[in-house]
Amino acid sequence: MSAKQSLNNYGRHRASSSSVRVFADVAGTPGTPAPVWWNHPVTVMFVAVICAALSFTSPALPAPSGLLVTVSGVALASLAEWSRGRWSASRARAVEESVWIADQCGYQVESAGEAMQWRNAERSMVARLDHRGRGWDLFLLDVDAPTLESHH
Repeated sequence: MSAKQSLNNYGRHRASSSSVRVFADVAGTPGTPAPVWWNHPVTVMFVAVICAALSFTSPALPAPSGLLVTVSGVALASLAEWSRGRWSASRARAVEESVWIADQCGYQVESAGEAMQWRNAERSMVARLDHRGRGWDLFLLDVDAPTLESHH
């Protein structure tokens, strides 16, 4: 990835290089891996069920091994769900911090759900919150933004 690209929504989407201002490390990220397909609770449980079925049917393994794999799968899926919750809460805190930090620097940033935008005297533009390393970065982009609708 080039230095002019950024990641959004936990690293899934690339953004253009039209940054006006970047506020680095507006908030910290959890110490667990970012939510992706391989650590999704459904994926973890699916793999655990397959492994448990193989353990139950394998004559070389003792009978309780399938039960152990099943219990381990439920525990890992629970941890994956807990981790996803931490990332969601972390992003929500980062949105609040981003709005406050940008305001302190004279930028008007608004958010509604996952969407963020910033305004100047002439127009509304896209604001994006991305995670890099151990922190969330706020990018103010020179790209026209759609109208935000609040879902409160």
